[in-house]
Amino acid sequence: MDNPLPTLPVLRSLRTRTSLYFSASSRSQPRAYAVFHRRLLPALYTDPLDEYWALVHGVVLWDIGTEIPIEVRGPDALALLDWATTRDLTRCPVGECRYVFVTDQHGGIVNDPVVVRLAEDIFWLMPSDSDLLLWLRALAAATQLDVTIRPVDTAPLQIRGPRAREVIAALAGPSLAELPYYRVACTRIDEFDVVVTRTGFSGELGYELMPLNGSHSGPRFWEHLLTVGKPFGLRVAAPSHIRRIEAGIFSYGIDITLETNPYELTGYEWMVNLRKPQFVGREALIQIASEGPQCKVVGFILTGDPPTDLRDGLLLEPLPVRLPGGREPIGRVTSACWSPQVGRVIGFARIPFSHAQPGSELEVLTAEGWRAAQVVPIPFVDPEKRRVKA
Repeated sequence: MDNPLPTLPVLRSLRTRTSLYFSASSRSQPRAYAVFHRRLLPALYTDPLDEYWALVHGVVLWDIGTEIPIEVRGPDALALLDWATTRDLTRCPVGECRYVFVTDQHGGIVNDPVVVRLAEDIFWLMPSDSDLLLWLRALAAATQLDVTIRPVDTAPLQIRGPRAREVIAALAGPSLAELPYYRVACTRIDEFDVVVTRTGFSGELGYELMPLNGSHSGPRFWEHLLTVGKPFGLRVAAPSHIRRIEAGIFSYGIDITLETNPYELTGYEWMVNLRKPQFVGREALIQIASEGPQCKVVGFILTGDPPTDLRDGLLLEPLPVRLPGGREPIGRVTSACWSPQVGRVIGFARIPFSHAQPGSELEVLTAEGWRAAQVVPIPFVDPEKRRVKA
């Protein structure tokens, strides 16, 4: 694929930092970087489809060290997080994880982290690309709850793909390799103390690994993983936008913003628990649930051959969406790509609720003009999540 990403020089400074693994991952010669949490994230090494197939058929190592975990610790840690999120975290026992929405007073999504419960009074949050640390500190200050909130000296890596379990077994034995979906373990891998979760955003079997004291141990840990994983074909790759779209996974800052509420996200409405007596945004979400959302973020399939601008899952600007033959746009495409497994261009679009039912006909403005599209259910691939839960 020629020139799949637009590239421009980036000036590194104290305002544009790197992950703990930047030097190590640089040896694999990334072709492009994205910015995530004001840090440079490797976005492409070879070709989006080449890396996609490595993920789907083999095993890959992702540097997602820009996603620094946030630790919430103290007697009131559970109370703070249960108030900050739309799910009932009192039902999350030690050793388990939960994907949650953090909402503001209007019901808008501030962040959509994974919460990891390490102890009765210790939680880690794996944040998406907004300033969750400051938001949680503000909530703690407003409520005067007894908590300490800080970034953790670690950075996550992900080992993903159908052979990921073999790599983990070689690293730490079969017990860790059989860690259940959305569970966490604290373990020793060679000389490294590591927190491991069965979480991630690829739609494929995988593990997230976070070495403690990462500022000192991170680069050595990276090399250790590559050495142990070599017999299984472990290779360095970038997170796959194609595979996340196939899996129906929305990305904060792309498909989700502060203007998005949970009821707009197709397939994720269940993540709001209005039976909770209180949480930030509850009153607003009660009203939205009663009246119904004005918009929905839905899946769509484009008819015909893939346009040149809708192949790798990255858009420079949202694409207008209209009704067939309409004059004015009614919505926008936020993510789109050519799916090897579906054999069509697929994507997500934010459109009025009245046109969001599966089967609704739309048109999308591409580089090659208006193209017909149809709203379809998501996920596009493996809707039962058999792969990621394997």
